[in-house]
Amino acid sequence: MKLSVIIPVYNGEGHLRGAVETLLSQDFADFEVVIVDDGSTDATLALGRSLAAEDSRIRVVHQENGGVSVARNRGMDEARGEWIAWLDADDAYAPGALRRIAEIADAHAGCSCLQFPYMEIRPDGLRQAVIPPAYSLYGDREHSGVEAFDVLYARLNVSGLNWQPWRFVFRRDSLPRFRAGVIHEDMDVLPLHMAKFPKVFISMEAFYEYLPAREGAATAVVTPKAVRDIMDVTAHVYGDLGSSGLSEDLRRGFRSTLAVNLFGYYLASAGFAKAERDELLGEFAAHRDWLLAIEWPVRTAWLKRLLIRVLGVRGAARLVGWLTSYRGWHGGSGR
Repeated sequence: MKLSVIIPVYNGEGHLRGAVETLLSQDFADFEVVIVDDGSTDATLALGRSLAAEDSRIRVVHQENGGVSVARNRGMDEARGEWIAWLDADDAYAPGALRRIAEIADAHAGCSCLQFPYMEIRPDGLRQAVIPPAYSLYGDREHSGVEAFDVLYARLNVSGLNWQPWRFVFRRDSLPRFRAGVIHEDMDVLPLHMAKFPKVFISMEAFYEYLPAREGAATAVVTPKAVRDIMDVTAHVYGDLGSSGLSEDLRRGFRSTLAVNLFGYYLASAGFAKAERDELLGEFAAHRDWLLAIEWPVRTAWLKRLLIRVLGVRGAARLVGWLTSYRGWHGGSGR
């Protein structure tokens, strides 16, 4: 079997059928669908079993609720395909996507994984390709894992965070394992896992259709708890970087990406009361190296050093946040 598509799902009865139908309507048949019901309390399990009765390529696995990391790991354990992909239960694969993925996998058999951009489903239903610079400049070719890590996460990751599981297809002998109970399990594992591979193919084609306006999506309203969750994962990944074997140049670039992700998006989110933002900035400032990691354009790097020396980390973070409307600064050329 060529492909296994894993769908981890919790209380997804309202959209699971639609996601599965985008697979069954593909112009490619050599695949299976592994639905992992993560202890749903609605009719998701019954719906999954009904779908399996309708098509023999669909299998359903039920487990007690353990979170998406456990569900993804269980799906990988159950999958039988040569290559493994993921689909969130409220997203879709574009027409022809599985055929193209199989063709690329065949043409680049020495690669451990394929990585690709995606299409965003807008509120009006139109699809818009999201193709950050890394893909337009370095896509449609093979790279070493270290080179792919550099262009996706260390050098050019200014306008997009390229680590969502559904943007990867892994050869089954190269699968990652996710830490149980972790929010942001993708950032926690996938970039450093990919960096170890001899070969990675970066595609310019957007195979996946992502619906951002949904509960639990990265674009949903961010809470103080969500900020603290991403702080915890950031601290963990910083620790893993130390033993990654990557060059200091790459580690510095990735630290900047992680810090911009935290400061420029999560702390930037609207809706925090002043007291909440002050408290979160205080927790951010406790990690002085995180603000120091944010790379500014070479011509203004001196300003960051001056601000931190004069105002301290917390004061500098507040000022930079105000100046940039909490978008963060990332020059990409300061390394």
